[in-house]
Amino acid sequence: MSNRKGIAMKCYRLERWFYEHHLTILAKIVYRSMQIVLGCTIPYTCVIGKDADIAHFHGVIISHICTIGEGTVIYQHVTIGGLDGQHGATIGKNCRISAGAVLLGEVKIGDNVKIGPNSVVLHDIPDNCIAMGVPAKIIQRG
Repeated sequence: MSNRKGIAMKCYRLERWFYEHHLTILAKIVYRSMQIVLGCTIPYTCVIGKDADIAHFHGVIISHICTIGEGTVIYQHVTIGGLDGQHGATIGKNCRISAGAVLLGEVKIGDNVKIGPNSVVLHDIPDNCIAMGVPAKIIQRG
């Protein structure tokens, strides 16, 4: 089996490049191919910072309008979505979003935040925190 590490982000970077250069048809082709082959939805309209990674890409769903900071790592089966046409989440730098986490609405996640597995984030999380639970609560600051 070939090395698939980073393939989701490489596909995202390609579709984003097409989108930024007004080659929307090609961006859509890459986007749909990712859905079929990789089992994840990372739209070319969201903004993902440098060195961010989708560590285990299967089941990852990201809203069309969200921002993910540099160095953030997202694990499998994470959903980042808006509610009722809202802007999606804004995630800071160097965050870790564990498997199965769900971020809904216009939540703002600060820098260096860790979101626990299967947590449901409905409210903003400040910098340098660990949040877990349903709904997610801050369990450690600092």
